[in-house]
Amino acid sequence: MQGTTYWTDLFVRHFLFQSEPEHSIDCDDLLFFVRKKHIKGSSRAMPRYETEIEVFRKDSRKLPIGDPDVDWEETVYLNLVIHQFNYTLTLAICTRTSPKELQVLRRHSQKVYASPSRRKMDTKGDSEEITYPHICFMVDNFDEVFHDILVRDGEMVCVELVATDRDGSVQGVIFLGSIRYDALKKVYDARVGRPIGAFSPKATNRKTQSSLGSKVAQRMSFGLFSSGGPQTRCEFVRMKGPQGKGHAEMAVTKPKGSGVETPTSEPG
Repeated sequence: MQGTTYWTDLFVRHFLFQSEPEHSIDCDDLLFFVRKKHIKGSSRAMPRYETEIEVFRKDSRKLPIGDPDVDWEETVYLNLVIHQFNYTLTLAICTRTSPKELQVLRRHSQKVYASPSRRKMDTKGDSEEITYPHICFMVDNFDEVFHDILVRDGEMVCVELVATDRDGSVQGVIFLGSIRYDALKKVYDARVGRPIGAFSPKATNRKTQSSLGSKVAQRMSFGLFSSGGPQTRCEFVRMKGPQGKGHAEMAVTKPKGSGVETPTSEPG
């Protein structure tokens, strides 16, 4: 009970009653609560819980303050991750100049936000799925933001996600991954069945979860993505982070003018 009281008081003091400073990263007044429901039938020695995420506005009269079913320690951590840090996603095209050095040819950085949920990027829908305890950093307009990023033979795609605290005094890289052109081309050709000379990669989201396999690029996870007008084939590839921690999901398309945009039939 003492631990619960400590974390509840910490949450109330730092998230509920603390006024937002002028240099606040965002003005989001949403608070996230991690609720743990005991699964009936599980033993007391090894209890199992179902986790739910509840979201309330800071001025809501229904805030579950003091609710024993809320995991207050996890709730504090989740709101820290969401509200107390600034996140920058950088997509870069690099070439290796030595075994330990890379030269950045072109890059684009984008501010992103942490979320315990995600949207499917292949359909551009409004529905969301809860990913907690995995945290996602979405780029909803990835087809516009990264439309001019091309990777060619001899190059590689690098993705970096950096977290910075409110004051800018603490900064850390929380994800770093890369994939070579030849590996990306091999995966794309295997799915599409047509060799091409250049790709347009777009980072769509980053998830802080451990991956299971050891291959650099997993198989494509989705099919066609329609951005309005004629359909443009957009395949989604996952890039794994160091030691398999986390992954970035990239949308890969052929540049306009590089040949037939869409195969005449879907692979079986």
